Amino acid sequence: MEAKLENLNKGQLIKADIYSRPNAIMGKYRASQIGLDNLESIKDSDVFFLETLKVRADSADKMIAEAESQGKDTTDLNVMKDLGEKINALGKPIHRSESIMTAIMVSLTIIVCYGIAIGIWGLVFSKNFFSFGLYGATVGLLISLLFVTPVIAVQRTKERIKNTIFGVDMMITNIGIVIGILGLIIWTIRLIFF
Repeated sequence: MEAKLENLNKGQLIKADIYSRPNAIMGKYRASQIGLDNLESIKDSDVFFLETLKVRADSADKMIAEAESQGKDTTDLNVMKDLGEKINALGKPIHRSESIMTAIMVSLTIIVCYGIAIGIWGLVFSKNFFSFGLYGATVGLLISLLFVTPVIAVQRTKERIKNTIFGVDMMITNIGIVIGILGLIIWTIRLIFF
């Protein structure tokens, strides 16, 4: 049963695009073991993941073309396995739900970090820790919504998510930690001398 191109949804169109490429037809994706040879198990509605696989197919086509232009025999299984390792090194594709859950967990970490850090300043000013902590959590929530969650949620590989989280930790979370440590130092000095 053949389906007309107009009747295919976006996920089916992406699968058809990947399967119709010369490198897929000639078995080069399968030989390189990059995960593009069996797309039947992926739901057509998982467009984000299929788009990630399409980007991987684009990268694979480019790397295979470069290897062929350098005179490498891409019909040789060992050459294709080496290319597959390079292609797989670009990153393992992930589902959108995984990137969204990671964004939520990082956001919660920032909210707690800023809540505690600014809550400590409530003790410095002889105010309620929890009321200042609520302000801090609100600041953490705003930072997360504006700068963290949108960036992490659209990442397509685990490696890019790890790199993004590292940047968030170095820039945003460390600021909250410094604010908290500074508050603890001032609070301790206040307790000892005043």
